[in-house]
Amino acid sequence: MITNFKKQNSTGFTLVEMIIYVTLMTLVTIITIQSLIVVLKSNRNSFVENNIRNSGYGAMEGMLREIRLSESIDQVSGGILQMKQNGGTNIVKFATSSNYSLDFYEGTDTPTLFGPLTPKGVLVKSLIFTPINTGKSLAVRIQMELEANKEGQIVREWFYDTAILRGSY
Repeated sequence: MITNFKKQNSTGFTLVEMIIYVTLMTLVTIITIQSLIVVLKSNRNSFVENNIRNSGYGAMEGMLREIRLSESIDQVSGGILQMKQNGGTNIVKFATSSNYSLDFYEGTDTPTLFGPLTPKGVLVKSLIFTPINTGKSLAVRIQMELEANKEGQIVREWFYDTAILRGSY
């Protein structure tokens, strides 16, 4: 009696196939994670750069507006600018504080703190006011260096501008 032995088909994976699949999945996972890390780092860097630029432009615009409304300069020294407005009845002042913020002061006799022009987390590393007197006009040149730090990403940027005082042109 002759019996036919039929070969049974196996439906599973061999050990070699499993090792190849696991290796491929590991490589794809590593590449995906590395790409995600690069994207997150780039996003953090963009956030810090945007934050420092917005802070710088906002602070410069506030200072320029007040300088253009002023008629005379009272004091310029070491990161402090004090000016008179409204025929000398109102005093405005810009100064850096001990926590590296740019503060705005306003008042009639003694200016009082109105508030900071730079947000928390953005440090004023350098602030230089330079009066410019041409004989015909009076202006103030501003140089300001800001620094922002977000999770170890430190960005520094300089901002420059000049404003002419009211009635001096």
